[in-house]
Amino acid sequence: MFCIVVVLPASFHFPSTPKVYGAIFHIIHGNPFNLEVLVDSWPDYQTVVTRPKKQEMVDKLDRYTNTYYIFTKDLQKCQQFLESTEVIDWKQVIQIQGCQESLDKRLRKIAASKFLQVEHLSNVLFVKEEILQLGTTEGKLVTTVPDTKVFESRNLELTFARLNASHAKLVNDHWELGLNEKSLNYVIRCIQNLPTFCLLDSEGNPISWVVMDQTGELRMACTLPQYRAKGIGHYLKVNTLQYLFKENIPFFLHIAEKKKYLFRGLIQSGFHSYPHGWNQWTLTPKMKSQY
Repeated sequence: MFCIVVVLPASFHFPSTPKVYGAIFHIIHGNPFNLEVLVDSWPDYQTVVTRPKKQEMVDKLDRYTNTYYIFTKDLQKCQQFLESTEVIDWKQVIQIQGCQESLDKRLRKIAASKFLQVEHLSNVLFVKEEILQLGTTEGKLVTTVPDTKVFESRNLELTFARLNASHAKLVNDHWELGLNEKSLNYVIRCIQNLPTFCLLDSEGNPISWVVMDQTGELRMACTLPQYRAKGIGHYLKVNTLQYLFKENIPFFLHIAEKKKYLFRGLIQSGFHSYPHGWNQWTLTPKMKSQY
């Protein structure tokens, strides 16, 4: 048995909860991805799961849509909750995201009992703890970004703006966790419904960008190779963070260990780093034998 709730639990804290916290924030602010919140009990919950409503998860192979966000205060009870209820559709290809690496052992036990293949990705989480002070008043999320000229150097004149759907293929082609048709549809949905940020060249083409997902995470960030080491990514970061704080939108991000050269700039900007603080499990049902 589980409960569906529509309020933000007051006991959430970083760095364990940004995925769930951010998802609930976006539910309160218009719920553009049609998510819902489930708990094992209320008000004394131990495990919180946010997921798309069932009518959203119609494609059993679309792991980008079929994504669950989990926070727990009791790993054993969490495993029992996930195993014994219909909170998760284990017959689909799914993603589970969370900021507690300790979930790995529990999810692998469940996967073994249900004959699922597991792929675990763990990266460094970066958060600004002051985002907890941002308001959670209900209302529609502001996604418009006024065009502003912000950078003029080395014969470059760039405009800070938001992405539009015509830029989705460019973003998807440079996203390591994308590069397929289902991820392209996901990128389009993010661009159409959530804050996105880019720098446009004089011809109106994006050369640096970042996309917010339905949990408030800043993802898919990229600066085209020929424009790197020119300070362009820094200007995008500065303008993006200024906008998010101005509009009271919580945010966080993750960086792969192999990209340690990016860590210093984030830490200097006031981010706190948490190794193994961002985790994603992709679970795929194994093909049944014909014999």
